[in-house]
This record gives sequence, structure tokens and C-alpha cells, in this order.
Amino acid sequence: MPLARFQDPLCPGIVGVQQAQAEDMVTLIRQNAAELGLRLADPQTCEPNLIVAVMDDPDGYLDGLRKRKGYLFAWLGQAEREALFDTSGPAHTWTRVFTRSRDGLPVYPSQSLTDLPYTQMEAAHSLIYVPTRRDIISSMVLIDKRAVQGLSVGQVAAYATMRGLSGDQAERLAAPGESILGLFGQGAKPAGLTRSDRIFLQTLYSTLPNNPAAITLSLADSRIAGNE
Repeated sequence: MPLARFQDPLCPGIVGVQQAQAEDMVTLIRQNAAELGLRLADPQTCEPNLIVAVMDDPDGYLDGLRKRKGYLFAWLGQAEREALFDTSGPAHTWTRVFTRSRDGLPVYPSQSLTDLPYTQMEAAHSLIYVPTRRDIISSMVLIDKRAVQGLSVGQVAAYATMRGLSGDQAERLAAPGESILGLFGQGAKPAGLTRSDRIFLQTLYSTLPNNPAAITLSLADSRIAGNE
């Protein structure tokens, strides 16, 4: 199964901070995305598909949303549900992913326990690539307001970039090195995206979208280790 990534033009949006800081964060996230070669939507007219929400109680918000609108999380796998609802911490990432064919045709989800998901396409058989890709439709990064105290706008924007563009996928690296993902932990707090972060994101977004996850992760590991 491939790693998930954005295919649609990116449109960041910020909730829960002052307007000037929100505008700075949007600018920084867009700059990070542009450096990776992602397409950017028109900031004046686009509908946000990467939302960063700084709030008092992210856990409570998610719990309430699950009770009121549980259908929003229907397509999450068991591991994704556990990461979102059962993992403690000041930040959570909710990524909505839709499976499409290599060429972008929708793969419709199964409507029963006996019918498999399906799509139609013409393609040559391959022992390396898979016939589908996983497109991030939207990504929401929820951060506890207390956790951002003392942090710079650049640090929060870098964290939101990493989480928003890749979800929890970077944590599958064998040797990730120093990462902005540790921003809310007890260790070092990088000023922005680290070398390892940039290598992972560059690898994710520069390789074929239907690469098996193991190949993409192995390539990123090798580049981080300095073997390429």
C-alpha cells in the first residue's frame, strides 16, 4: 500500500490564533510546500484542505465530534483510530485519505462484507508498483493551546507542515534523526523543519504516488543516512 500524500492544490487555513500570526503561519506553510514542489491553491478563493486548529481541549473536541458525527471517521483503519482517539498528547492529526487508481480514478469502497473495492483502468502489470495511490483529501492538525506557549510561529508552522502533509507516516522511518515531530516532547525543539524532515517530505512527494510504502520509506531512510 502506498504512503498517502496530497495531489490536489494545497490550501492551508489556521484557526484559534490571532490574525497576524495566522497569516504568518499560512505563509510559512505555503513556502514549505512550494519548496517541495506541491501545487498551491489561490489563497484568495480556495477552501482550506490543511487546517491547523489551536484550541483548549483537542481531546474533548475529537470525542464530541466522534459522538455527533461518527460517519466522518468511518474510513479510518484500526491503527489510525487508535492513533487519533487513544493516543495521549497535546497534538493530534486527522487525515482523510481516499484511494484512487494510479491515474486518479476513484476506487469505490466496499458496500458489503463480500464485495471488494473496485475501479476500472488499463495498465501494464508490474512487480514493483501498485495500481492504486492514496490521496490526502484533507488534513487537520489539532494542537492544545497550552502546548504552543513559548514556541515561535515558525516552529508551529513547521510542525503543521510535517503533520499536515504526511500524517503519522514519518514515524515509520527506521532512523528518522532529529525531527520537528518532537516539538511537544521533552527533547530538542528544532526551529523549523530539520534535515530529516525535509528529506522525508521530498522523498514522499518526488517519487511515484503508487510506490509501495516500503520502497518510499527505504529510500528516505537511505537518504537520511547519507547513502545517496
